[in-house]
Amino acid sequence: MNPFVPVCSSHTKHALEKLHPNIAVFRHPDHLPDAQTLQSSFISSLQNLSLSAKTAASLPLDALQAVYGMNDDVILYWAHHEKLCIVDGRTAFMGGLDLCYGRWDLNQHPIADCHPSNIDDTVFPGQEYNNARVLDFQDVSHWQNNQLDRTRNSRMGWSDISVNLRGPVVEDLRAHFVERWNFIYNEKYDVRKDVRYSGLTFNQNEAGSYQPRPSSGSSRPYSANPQQYHPGSASPSQTTQPYQQYQRSSSPYRQDHQGAPEYLAPPPQSARGVDFDDDESSARGFGSFDHGGRHRHHHHVEQGIDQMAEAVRGRFNDGVQRIEDNFEHHGRLHGGFQDAGIPCQIVRSCSKWSHGVMTEQSIQNAYIDVIQRSQHFVYIENQFFITATGDSQKPVRNKIGAALVDRILRAARAGEKYKVIVIIPAVPGFAGDLKDDASLGTRAIMEFQYFSINRGGHSIKEMIANAGFDPTQYIRFYNLRNYDRINCSASMRDAEQSSGVDFAAAQQQYNDAVELPTDFPSQGDDGQNRGFTMDRHGYEQYQRGAQGMNARQGLGSGRWDSVSECYMLGGGDIRSIPWENGNVSEIDAFVSEELYVHSKVLIADDRTVICGSANLNDRSQNGDHDSEIAIIVEDPTPIDS
Repeated sequence: MNPFVPVCSSHTKHALEKLHPNIAVFRHPDHLPDAQTLQSSFISSLQNLSLSAKTAASLPLDALQAVYGMNDDVILYWAHHEKLCIVDGRTAFMGGLDLCYGRWDLNQHPIADCHPSNIDDTVFPGQEYNNARVLDFQDVSHWQNNQLDRTRNSRMGWSDISVNLRGPVVEDLRAHFVERWNFIYNEKYDVRKDVRYSGLTFNQNEAGSYQPRPSSGSSRPYSANPQQYHPGSASPSQTTQPYQQYQRSSSPYRQDHQGAPEYLAPPPQSARGVDFDDDESSARGFGSFDHGGRHRHHHHVEQGIDQMAEAVRGRFNDGVQRIEDNFEHHGRLHGGFQDAGIPCQIVRSCSKWSHGVMTEQSIQNAYIDVIQRSQHFVYIENQFFITATGDSQKPVRNKIGAALVDRILRAARAGEKYKVIVIIPAVPGFAGDLKDDASLGTRAIMEFQYFSINRGGHSIKEMIANAGFDPTQYIRFYNLRNYDRINCSASMRDAEQSSGVDFAAAQQQYNDAVELPTDFPSQGDDGQNRGFTMDRHGYEQYQRGAQGMNARQGLGSGRWDSVSECYMLGGGDIRSIPWENGNVSEIDAFVSEELYVHSKVLIADDRTVICGSANLNDRSQNGDHDSEIAIIVEDPTPIDS
C-alpha cells in the first residue's frame, strides 16, 4: 500500500545511519511483519494459538492483514506523529515542525524565488522550494529528482509553531523518550543483537526536582485516561472559577522511575566526529535580510563544497546564538526561567501499539477542559478541524466540538461576549486536482471538516443556530493566502542571452552544489542514473553573463525578485513595482497560493496555551491512533492590555 503522505522511513534510516556508527534509527510500527518481528513480539502475541515463526510466516495474507489491523482493504495505518528533539537532556524542541524539506520559511512567506541577476540570492534552494499541492515526492529514495520548476510554479508558504523548553519539564520529555525507545527496542530490535542498538536507562536530573513558586492562578493536571465527554453535563469545568492552586507533581500518565539505573549520557562531540567551528556567515532565517526582506546566502557555489559545509555550520551556530540571546532577553524581562516557575504539563496521545501502555488521550482531555474553563476567547490554529458535537457524527469520536458548542451556548445564554477564532488551511496539503479520482482522500477530509463546521445537521454552527443564536457572533473560521510575482521579466531573458545558458539549468547546478555531498554517487543502488551532475560550468557561465546586466529599476538588481513585502506592514505599493515583459507578461508572472497552516496550537484568554504535534482530528486526539505529544503552558503573570 502507498501511504497517504509519500514517505520512506527505510531510506531515512539507512541514510542517517550511514553517516556515523553512533547514529541509531528505529522504524516503527511495521505494518506487515519482518523476520525479526516474527521472532519477537509477534510470536509472543500468538503463543496461545500455538504458532511458530515458520507457521506464522506461512499464514494466508488475509490472516496477516487481520492481525495487523486491516479490515475490508482499509489499513489502520497509524504512525508516530510526534515532533520532539532533546539536546543533552537539558534543552527540548517540540511542536508542529517536521524535520523535512519545505518547512522553513520567512515571516512574510514569499512564494517566488527566481533571481535572474544573481542565483546566489536563492532563499529556498533545491527541495526547499516546495509546493505539496502541486508536486509531492514520488520517489523519496531519489529525492533529488523531485524539483519544482520555480520559473513556472510558486512554492507554498508554511506557517508552523514549535516551542523551545528548558527546565524541569525537559525531564518529562526525557522520560517519555526513554520509555518509547525501550518499548520499541524490546518489541523489535533486541532480537537483532546489533551493537548499534541498545536499551536506554533513565535517572532524573537534579533540575527535575525543582519546585516552582506558586502563582495566583495555575494549571491543573489532566487525566491520561479516555473520558466520555457528555455535552451539557454539570461539571467543575463549566464554572469560571480560577484554576486550582498549581503544585508541581508527576504527570498523571507518568510511571515511577525510582530505582531505575542512571541515564546514559550521549558521547561527547569529539567522539561523534562533530566539531562545530565559529563562522561569520549569517544563519538562514537568523541573519541579515536585503531587498525588502529577502535573505541573501553569504556563500557562493564557486567556494567549493567543503566551504559550503563550513558555512552551514556557521549559520547553525549563529542560529543557536540567536536562540540563546532570546533566552537572555526573556530573562531580563521576566526573570530567570527557573525563577519564573511557569506552570506547564506534558500531555500525550499513546496506547499499547505506540507506547506499550493503556490508551492515553490527555491531549483531548486538556483541549476540552481548557475550552470549558475559558472566559473570553479561544484561538485555534490547526492543520485539520474534524470533531463531533455528540454521538451522531460517527465515525468521528473526539468531542472537542461538543465542548466548543457548550461553552458558546453558555456565553450566549448569559449574554456574555465570547469568541472562538479558528485558522485552518483552505485545502489539505496533498498533491492533485480536487476533481480527480486520485484526490478522493483529500475530498473526504474536507467533507468531514464541513460536517464539523456547518453541514450535516449536527455541526457546530448548526447546533448553535438550533439553540436560537447566531453562530457567526461567536465562532468564525479563516484560512490564509498570499501572492507574489515570479521574476521572469526581461532581466532573465537578457541574462540567458548574454550567458548562453538557460536559467533553469544554471539554477539546477546551483541546487546540486548546495544540497548534494561531494561523494554523492551519480547512480543509485539500483544502478539507475540519479539525473544530476556536479558540473558547475553552466552556473558559473550564467553568473558571469548576469553581472553586466542593467539594473532596470530593480528588476535587474534583484530588488523586486519577490513582491511579498507589498502585503506586509510598511511594504511597497504593488501598483508602483516596475516590470518589463520578457519570457512572460506581468499578469502571467503573478502567482497565488494558500499559506499552509500546519500549526497545532490552542490559546485561551491569552493565558493558557496548548502546543504540540496533535491535529484536531480523531487520528491525533483519540490516543489509540497516531502517537502525539504536547505541552500545556500557563502564563502566571497577567498584564494590562
